[in-house]
Amino acid sequence: MQSSLFLGYFLSCLLLLTGPPALQAQTVDLRKDIAFFQAKLPEFQTWLRQNHLDGVIYADSLSVAPTKVTLFLKAAYKGARVCDSLQCAWDRLEKSNYRHNGQFFRERLLHKWAFMAEVHEEQAEVVVRCHDPAHFIARINSVDGRIPVDGRSIRSGAVAEVRLPQSMQGVNIGDNKAVLPGKRVKEVCTKAKQYLVRYYKTKGTPILWQARIDDSYSTVDEFVLEVTHMSYEICPDGYFEYHRIYVNGAQNGDDVILSWEFQGKYGSGIIFPPRKNDYKDMDLRYKNNLEDYQKKLFKLLLDYLRR
Repeated sequence: MQSSLFLGYFLSCLLLLTGPPALQAQTVDLRKDIAFFQAKLPEFQTWLRQNHLDGVIYADSLSVAPTKVTLFLKAAYKGARVCDSLQCAWDRLEKSNYRHNGQFFRERLLHKWAFMAEVHEEQAEVVVRCHDPAHFIARINSVDGRIPVDGRSIRSGAVAEVRLPQSMQGVNIGDNKAVLPGKRVKEVCTKAKQYLVRYYKTKGTPILWQARIDDSYSTVDEFVLEVTHMSYEICPDGYFEYHRIYVNGAQNGDDVILSWEFQGKYGSGIIFPPRKNDYKDMDLRYKNNLEDYQKKLFKLLLDYLRR
């Protein structure tokens, strides 16, 4: 393991001038990476299974255009009234995820697909669809930083019950929503970003690297932090790590509702564009480590914001 890690460090030095960290917007034609995207289908299905969603939807196929990669999800349920049953399950997942985590289920799906495919949300699309015996489709895109859903809904008086996860906490790891009384959303989001940047500035690898932080996407009420060139933060095996943190604030009267999403990848080399390295989603192998880390990190953050 030590020799392979040293080799990874050495090769990373040789690649240093090849470009900025991955997951920044790319101008290249995404169609040339279709084999990479195809390999992510079983990974996405594994994520659905681990979160007990594989009885509702499954990763069916994908299509790749020059500037967008689309993941198609279909109903796993095969009984009567499958399309209107899928719509019923979809509506419940949307409401339940928002109630528990401050995000709609559609946002979680798009964030996870973009993260696995190593593209920005604007380059990703998720389509949930059913064609038989009726028709239901939910098309999820990122538009100006927001994630609306459009498509076609159906209504039926006879809907079969589709079993859903008992708790949506399995979909968004850990507790990731908090109420901050007597705060303003702009101030909270600004302070939260500043705190996380300071936190990660002290990180890096045992040799050669100091953490690289990209906080270029930021608005009044949300921001994204992408951090690379680290090790031994979450993975005990010394792999290079990539952390992506999405934070959203919403003003609710005199209070602020703050929600966040924490994702991580690990691999044997530094991330360089476009999708050159064999990086894996930590959620598939180091889920407990990932959950413990983000719980501790956001406890520190909330303690700071509540002062």
